[in-house]
Amino acid sequence: MKNNYWAKRSAETAQRLTDVGAAAANKQLAKYYSSCQKKVIREFEILYDELLAKSAGEQPTPADLYKLEKYWVMQGELTEELNKLGNKTAALLSKKFVEHYINVYESLNLALKSTESTFTTVDAGTAAQMVNAVWCADGKNWSQRVWNNTARLQQALNDELSHCIITGQKTTELKKLLQTEFAVSHNEADRLVRTEMSHIQNEAAAQRYKDYGIKEFEVLSDGGCEQCAHSKNKRYRIEEKIPVPFHPNCRCCIVPIVAVDD
Repeated sequence: MKNNYWAKRSAETAQRLTDVGAAAANKQLAKYYSSCQKKVIREFEILYDELLAKSAGEQPTPADLYKLEKYWVMQGELTEELNKLGNKTAALLSKKFVEHYINVYESLNLALKSTESTFTTVDAGTAAQMVNAVWCADGKNWSQRVWNNTARLQQALNDELSHCIITGQKTTELKKLLQTEFAVSHNEADRLVRTEMSHIQNEAAAQRYKDYGIKEFEVLSDGGCEQCAHSKNKRYRIEEKIPVPFHPNCRCCIVPIVAVDD
């Protein structure tokens, strides 16, 4: 039996788990974002309507906004709501990522000539350590990215509020701009989940193959992505840390180079 068969089979198994896990996590994230968006945008609308009412037909300025007590109350509420969003997101992903690592590790069973087919597991503590490790060149792990995304959203919402005041927009236009910023943040969270799930898939697979005694692996590229082309037909030592995925939403995965029973 050719190695190609087992390589493809193991890749398909791990990728299926990644797709299912990412879909489940992002379904829950959508609910978190929807709930937060409704609360936050409603408070912005109330604030903006009050500002316009107090301007008595004159175009208000950011200075007028800062004079309103409601503005400072709203800022506190905004921080609280986005902190809730960040905490719920971090708690959800921490759980889902650890589960995904364990599921991928335990799903990869190979028929090897020189290795006993014993079933091994990985504990949650070890999985959490691997999941939380920094693997990108910028030195940030997934948790930091969650909070960076939340901070960016808060700044963007306030920027849109100032923009609408300066340009004399109506409350309906402000609402549209705020909805867009929430969509951007949600898309970033979705991309984070899919990229991290892909990375976890490959980390779990690498550890599983290493525990089997496999010495080498190769990267199976998904499609004709130019960013991934450099890895095509290359062999890597199992100890090597190859930053797969190579880019956001990358679906490349590592596969073992093994000798299998006929």
